[in-house]
Amino acid sequence: MKDNIKKSEELTQSSPVYISSKLKIIIALLSIVIAVSYLAISSFGAATTKYITVQDALNKSDNSNKESLGVIGKLVPNTFHRSADGLTAFFSITDEESSGIMPVSYSGEIGEIFFNENAEIIIQGTIEKDGIFKTTSLSIKCPSKYVDRLEGSSDI
Repeated sequence: MKDNIKKSEELTQSSPVYISSKLKIIIALLSIVIAVSYLAISSFGAATTKYITVQDALNKSDNSNKESLGVIGKLVPNTFHRSADGLTAFFSITDEESSGIMPVSYSGEIGEIFFNENAEIIIQGTIEKDGIFKTTSLSIKCPSKYVDRLEGSSDI
């Protein structure tokens, strides 16, 4: 009887289960893949900027959503001026599809950027509550760079 009790105690006590090292490696690799995938997907969504027209941006100005937008437009003549400290530029842009005019402010060094009526202005930023587009990135795309190339290749 004592032997039966001893055997039943041995059966009820279980020895610790060990996970094989292959299974540990697979779990670790799977965890890393999931973490990297999550970070890639979440950062890609935050880093993308949707480019829209000036009219679309003006329509979104009543939105309280602070999403990052990209706008492509042309400088409205005689609207470019700098603040007293020279670090903030104020100007307005428009596009060919609409008559809407959007005020823009850019804080940062502008350097010798040449604004002309043919240059496309590419901006990224957010629309503030006062309706001014506060840009964090400013680029100028001047078509005059490409005119010579197009004229030279028109013989094709």
